[in-house]
Amino acid sequence: MPAYDIYVRCIDCGGEHPLLMKIFLADGPGRTQSIAEWFHGRSVPPQVLALRRHSALCLKTGKKFVLEEDDKVFLVPLGPDKAKPNTYDR
Repeated sequence: MPAYDIYVRCIDCGGEHPLLMKIFLADGPGRTQSIAEWFHGRSVPPQVLALRRHSALCLKTGKKFVLEEDDKVFLVPLGPDKAKPNTYDR
């Protein structure tokens, strides 16, 4: 099953930051897309719904912000070598 890193567009600095979590989707995008774009007109799986209202951290300012807009949360496909659990580069 394809794995995806989650990135967010920061409301403080405007940059994109990793959420440091990944999700697995049977039918996900082949390129980076926002969850608003990918799931437009589709049912949203529970693991994606769980991202809403999650907190993220701006790596530049150190401030936390809440994920409220689906167009600012991105699914980033992982290559096959990083799709296995516990294989994040440290």
